[in-house]
Amino acid sequence: MSRRNESVGEILLKSPWWISAVLGVFAFAGLRWGVHAYFGDSKMAQPIVTVASNYAPFVALIFGVLAGLSFWFGKRRQGLVDQQTSLESLRVVPWKDFEFLVAEAYRRQGYEVDFSLGKGADGGVDLVLRKSGRTSLVQCKQWKVFSVGAPVIREMFGLMTAERADDAIIVTSGKFTAEAESFAQGKPIQLVDGKRLLQLVKQAQVGLPASSSTVTAETDAAPFCPFCGKAMVIRTSRRGKNAGNKFWGCLDYPRCRGTRDV
Repeated sequence: MSRRNESVGEILLKSPWWISAVLGVFAFAGLRWGVHAYFGDSKMAQPIVTVASNYAPFVALIFGVLAGLSFWFGKRRQGLVDQQTSLESLRVVPWKDFEFLVAEAYRRQGYEVDFSLGKGADGGVDLVLRKSGRTSLVQCKQWKVFSVGAPVIREMFGLMTAERADDAIIVTSGKFTAEAESFAQGKPIQLVDGKRLLQLVKQAQVGLPASSSTVTAETDAAPFCPFCGKAMVIRTSRRGKNAGNKFWGCLDYPRCRGTRDV
């Protein structure tokens, strides 16, 4: 999935804070001492050495500020996930923060998550998830009143096909219409409504094991696969010592063999 060109600052803001910190140390050392070591005592290069040495603290300061902002932004995304307690709390999250919340929830499930710091979706795609060689395109709909309809699902299916992604995921804090669910049936499209999103968030919250198989009355929905993150369905064992017993099986079986206890 090709995304718009991002500045170095945007990339560093989305990266772990220590990356900016390390770059700042190397930049300072390189400008303060490395340039001098490279040019030696050459008189012609002395202006360059002097300028580099003088600018070293300012460049290090820029990277330090980026490290601080990256640390704050990371904590903010973590807080968006950890503070959720109910569907109501999910539905009052501002729309851009809603994207960051979904991004952090999937990141904690082991995905590499690409998202935008801008004010809108990148061609209809809010997040790009990568895991185990698979790519998923995600669109977030923070709709508090209207249900997500079939046109949104059709558009996302077209984007998924055009970008040759493995599947598409539409996430909302609300619900999907019957037409939307009918269109997604049998296609590599995951519809994550408010109840399923709350369950994903609860699994991602600090202190709650991602492998938890409990489905509470409050989140009466299928769990997510512990391996690929897709939805799961009830299956029945046909052989072995557990023959006849029901279990949660990954929707992507046989490519994914993730299971959970019922």
